[in-house]
Amino acid sequence: MICKTTAEMKEMDRIAIQQRGIPSLRLMETAAGHVTAAVQARLAQTGRQGNVLIFCGPGNNGGDGFACAWQLLEKGIGATVCFVGKAEKMTDDARAERDRFLSMGGAVEPYQGDPVSREAGCLVDALFGVGLDRPVGGMFARAIAAINEAHQDGVPVVACDIPSGIEGNTGEVLGIAVQADETVTFSCAKPGLLTGAGRQCAGSLRVCDIGIPQDLLNG
Repeated sequence: MICKTTAEMKEMDRIAIQQRGIPSLRLMETAAGHVTAAVQARLAQTGRQGNVLIFCGPGNNGGDGFACAWQLLEKGIGATVCFVGKAEKMTDDARAERDRFLSMGGAVEPYQGDPVSREAGCLVDALFGVGLDRPVGGMFARAIAAINEAHQDGVPVVACDIPSGIEGNTGEVLGIAVQADETVTFSCAKPGLLTGAGRQCAGSLRVCDIGIPQDLLNG
């Protein structure tokens, strides 16, 4: 299994986009497609019928979540985004995926700290990616706590790339972290998914190809 540090992943992404000319939105939407497939599998396995609730932050991990949301709508699966953070801090790609979701009639609800409905079909964690390097606080911590409480009551949780709150290189919990049933990680494994608390928080691990050239992964 190929494993790269967060710095190595960032550099691979940069080369793929800036030097190899691979559109960043193509990478994001391919990644989201794998998350969408994992959610569909969870719904089929559990028979749950409720809306999928996707927790999105303003970064590119949130962009993965927004892309997953519109892909679910395309498949006739109800999806609502619970947005955490400030809209003005959204990356360009996250904003583009949000706008596509909204154009399809999707609902984006600012998360206010409420408990998560136990009727939800599945929860998707797209709050933070592998670049998190500080303790989680504020509304983000409340969202993670709400996700974990619903998970304890049987609502399945799928994490995008890494469970939010896990440090990507060490597996350390940065204050609080999502407990996922499954983590769909992109391109290769990260050290924080294989060691420390990250190994337990990730649940089952699925490594998915999103289009990063193989020579970069092997380098």
